[in-house]
Amino acid sequence: MVGVTNYSKEVAETTEKGYVKVGKMNGRKASTSLLICGMIGLTLAGCSSKKDEVVPSAVPTVAPTSSTVATPEAKKEPVTLKWYSTSGNANLPATKALLEDYKKYSGNTVELETVAGDGDVIYKKIDIDLSTSGSVDIIPLQNPIIHAKYANSGFLLPLNDLYKESGVDYEKKFGKYLTKFNDKVYMLPTGAGTWAVFYNKKIFDDAKVPYPKGEWTWDQYVETAKKLTDPSKGIYGSNFPDYDNTFYLLAAQRGISGYKADGTSNYDDPAFKESLQWLGDLGNKLKIQPSWLETKSKKIPYDVFMNGKYAMQFTGTWFAFAPIDLKTYPRDWKVGITQPPVDPNGKNMIGITSGNGINKFSKHPKEAADFVNWVADNQYKYGGSGTPARVDLTKEDTDKIFNEMAAKFPTTDGITTDDLKDVFLTPNLGLKPEKITGSIAAEYGKIILQEGESYLVGQKPLDDTIKAIKTRADEAIDKAKTVKN
Repeated sequence: MVGVTNYSKEVAETTEKGYVKVGKMNGRKASTSLLICGMIGLTLAGCSSKKDEVVPSAVPTVAPTSSTVATPEAKKEPVTLKWYSTSGNANLPATKALLEDYKKYSGNTVELETVAGDGDVIYKKIDIDLSTSGSVDIIPLQNPIIHAKYANSGFLLPLNDLYKESGVDYEKKFGKYLTKFNDKVYMLPTGAGTWAVFYNKKIFDDAKVPYPKGEWTWDQYVETAKKLTDPSKGIYGSNFPDYDNTFYLLAAQRGISGYKADGTSNYDDPAFKESLQWLGDLGNKLKIQPSWLETKSKKIPYDVFMNGKYAMQFTGTWFAFAPIDLKTYPRDWKVGITQPPVDPNGKNMIGITSGNGINKFSKHPKEAADFVNWVADNQYKYGGSGTPARVDLTKEDTDKIFNEMAAKFPTTDGITTDDLKDVFLTPNLGLKPEKITGSIAAEYGKIILQEGESYLVGQKPLDDTIKAIKTRADEAIDKAKTVKN
């Protein structure tokens, strides 16, 4: 991948310091990259406040649009563009192939501004550069927090007018995967990451419970988990990751913003209270999965599903690397994968999109826009399998992508191309941001984790918890305004 890091567990997890976690990736970077994040530059975009809201579009079924931006005048005189990249991604063969192909197409050269290291270290360098305008043209936007941060800080170039002049219909090409801030587009997506349910077929078979398939609700998920939970065998029917966004999952699927229209915290919306109580009940009352206290005290790892004692695992589709890796996770049971359950009040999955933006001070904005569009159009052709953010691809295109992905799973699992298309593309579901970003993105997640945990472990009443989250979030929002002014 170019200019990005592998994005798996860190998709939805904010550390206590407010940064996206990357420390648990070492043992699985290669597998994750090849499967889910294998497309060059798979980065993240995402959520925002109601004020800075992701605007999903309907998903059209049309023939592929042209991947060509109208030839910039500067192509008569080839230019050299610069694109940030981590050192690991810079040396990938697929990266080199992509850049060579773009030069053949455009005549322009793209050089990588390589940053040593991995994880969010690249953004420390970008922050410094952008504070003094910087000379790098293209900025990878690898998660919703980064995307919102740079868009709201005025570091990114609005792309609407450039693409209007060039005849690029980004609404048609990217549909529900296109992210806007105040109706402005700052990024064209290269890939998408959503959520799914992985399940242990042996536990289902032993309990004589049918495998889940297609669209289903959280009520159905809970009832299924009850049938599969067997304390005598140490089997849980369900497991959730310990991410801040699981605290407000139902609200996220309903598209409830973390901010009110006036910019203050919206955490007193009843949907957030309902979401936190529901999450707590899964472990504390229904006991279909480990309680939050058990998860933390026993330090249950993110990949515990692979020990064979959990019937279902709700997590990001990036987790598909684990069932494929039989060396790290040997097993004598079969894995299945299906769509995430939906909230009855909104048939939406949660997830992210990722891509590239342009430095507001780029000396070659038209050429940079041409490159960003070309990568967004062609990303899925390079470096392995993943979920393309284009909604206008032909059946032949998508079949090829998911045929390759299905071939990576053990044949005994019986996972087909259609199974993966159903899960990764979810044409029957809308897309809502999985995280709250806005003006205090990292701080918001930190507050939710700290205060929400006090409720989940029984230290604070639910109403007091919600009030504390809103109060602290409002204080952080006011502080952010003061700093900005």
